[in-house]
This record gives sequence, C-alpha cells and structure tokens, in this order.
Amino acid sequence: MAVRTRWLLALLASLVGGPLLLLYGYLLAWFSPEITGAGRAADRGAAWWLTLLLACLATAGCLLAGWLRLRRPGRWWPWPVGIGVALAVGWLAAGALA
Repeated sequence: MAVRTRWLLALLASLVGGPLLLLYGYLLAWFSPEITGAGRAADRGAAWWLTLLLACLATAGCLLAGWLRLRRPGRWWPWPVGIGVALAVGWLAAGALA
C-alpha cells in the first residue's frame, strides 16, 4: 500500500511539476539577458531571472531524486515537498519578472 501511495504521489508531482517546469524554461528563454538587452537585465530582471533559474533547477533535481528514490523505503517524502517549494518560489519569481 505504501509503495502505491509513493507512485501516485510521484506521478501527481510529475504531472503538475512537468508543465510548470516547461513554462519556467520558456520564461527563462524569453527573459534571457541576451534577448532583452543589457539595460533591462541590469535594472530589475537579472536577480529574478537568476531566482527563476535556480527554482527551475531545484524542481528538476527534486523530480529526478523523487523518481530515483521511489523504491527505497527511507526518506522519500522530502522530494515532493521540495518540488512544491521550488515551484512556489519559481511562480513568485516569474510573477515578479513579467
């Protein structure tokens, strides 16, 4: 029963985190300092762009670790929590960037 719950939670986290991760990647490319120019990136966007990049990397790392640690009975629960926190930080950064 516990393994089935872990699989369900990992699948749900991937279904929510995957599309948001793609959105964050799109926003990273759209607001890239090379595209927007040095003036805008230096003003306010550089810090938020870096925050969004780190949130994107943290979400991808948590998704990967969550799937790799799924069969082990130890600490599997921090990875979905980490996905949620990283997605929330990315959402705030994307809102401030746009």
